[in-house]
Amino acid sequence: MQETLDESKLVLSELGKTPLAYIASGMEGHIFDIGGNEVAKVWHSKRWEEVVQLQSFYEIVDGLHLPFETPVITEIHDSRLGTVSIERKLHGTPMKDVVSRDETLPPPFATDAVISVLTALRDNPIRDAQSTLPILGVAPSDEAKSDGSACVLLEVVSRKVERYGDQLRRSVQDFDRIYHLTVQQVRQISGAELHAVHGDLCPPNILLGPNLEVTAVLDWGFLSHFGDSSLDASIACGIYDMYGRYHRENDDVLLSECVNQQGYDRHQLLVYRALYAILTSNAYSEDGADGHYAWCVDTLNRHDVREALSCIPEQ
Repeated sequence: MQETLDESKLVLSELGKTPLAYIASGMEGHIFDIGGNEVAKVWHSKRWEEVVQLQSFYEIVDGLHLPFETPVITEIHDSRLGTVSIERKLHGTPMKDVVSRDETLPPPFATDAVISVLTALRDNPIRDAQSTLPILGVAPSDEAKSDGSACVLLEVVSRKVERYGDQLRRSVQDFDRIYHLTVQQVRQISGAELHAVHGDLCPPNILLGPNLEVTAVLDWGFLSHFGDSSLDASIACGIYDMYGRYHRENDDVLLSECVNQQGYDRHQLLVYRALYAILTSNAYSEDGADGHYAWCVDTLNRHDVREALSCIPEQ
């Protein structure tokens, strides 16, 4: 890791950017503070054209004038290590740093933070959604894009099942039936206006200010697209504390808040939870030997999720 970090610093210096401080590393790259209210990201594998697509997506989200900061890419460079982007620095403390692990229930400020982000995204529909990002590395076909966001997601999930279906069949009881019901139910969800869907709203990706208010939302791109805001709500409730001892209790509290106080449809949230589990089951490992895969399997075996999939919603 250190050698790669040193190489990244050298590449930034070659581009005329001074890496003042190392900020973080993720699955997609290394991030450095370069001063002037900017950060540099040295991408591990994203090609130039992929970062250009992300830049366009960011511009549309920034144009919503949300009550918190979101990323903006100001420069894109080719380097001998790959693509480098220069981005607006986002300010705040990651919520994961102020939420104690293994809390039985989410503290009120954390619930408020999650809900405030979901509400802002739901209250600001997209007027021009021409930019389309690949979802989990899959570029949607023109036909799927013309049929709407649900068709795009179903096309991606179909390709994921082609690749990982046999493994899921060994892990999930009656997987083919669950998959069929998920597709059927997603198709029945009435088309809603488009919103910016983050797709990975978890404590590390929400930054808080000194009064525990949301100052920024970062790390878009994993499952980001323009679609149904209910999908974002479903995912956010499930992954808030997905590996904690009380993950289900936290999930239930946030789900209830979304349904009872924010007006989301519980049936839709649970259907989308199944879709998310199938979509992302092998996002972090080909062989499913990781915690995320286990969480997805548990989700697909959950009684309430299966009950929702089997239920025909009222029209």
